[in-house]
Amino acid sequence: MPESFLTCETVIFAWAIGGEGFTYPPHVGLSIGTATDPQYVLMEVHYDNPSYLEGKIDSSGLRLFYTPDLRRYDAGVIEAGLWVSLFHNIPPGMPEFMSEGHCTLECLKEAMDAEKPSGIHIFAVLLHAHLAGRAVRVRHFHNGHEQQLLAYDDDFDFNFQEFQYLKEERLILPV
Repeated sequence: MPESFLTCETVIFAWAIGGEGFTYPPHVGLSIGTATDPQYVLMEVHYDNPSYLEGKIDSSGLRLFYTPDLRRYDAGVIEAGLWVSLFHNIPPGMPEFMSEGHCTLECLKEAMDAEKPSGIHIFAVLLHAHLAGRAVRVRHFHNGHEQQLLAYDDDFDFNFQEFQYLKEERLILPV
C-alpha cells in the first residue's frame, strides 16, 4: 500500500446505504493525470452485518470512464457538517436535539482562493447521517443573507441516502 494512503483525506466520491448509482453531469469530470491529481485511489467500504449472516456477497464497485475530452468543470467534494467525535454527544433522554456544522467563510475562502476564486458550481448534494438522524438540511448564506436551501430532508431515513441532484446548478462564491 502506498504511504500516501496513510494520510489520504480527499474524498472524490461517496455513496451511502439506499443510494443508486451516481453520474456526473456531461460537462463535469474528475481530473486525472496532472501533477496535482491523485496518483492512487482507495476504495473504503463500511460493512454492517449485525446478525452475522453468512453467504452474503458484495457487488459494490466503482466504475470510472476515461475520456481524452476535457470537461468544462473538474469535480470536487465539499464535506460540511459535523465529524463524529467524543465531543459530539446527544444528551440521554432528549426527545430531540439539533446539531449544527458550519463551513465558515474563512475556511471556504481559503479553499476557494487556491482552487476556484471565481466560485464553484454545486450540482448535487448527498445528505448523510447515522441512525439518530431525523432531519438534515444544507443551508447557504452569502453576505449575511440566507439563500435558498441547497438540500433538505425533513423525514430522513438512514436506509435511503440518495444524492439530490439540483434542478439548476448553484454558484457558491468565496466572498
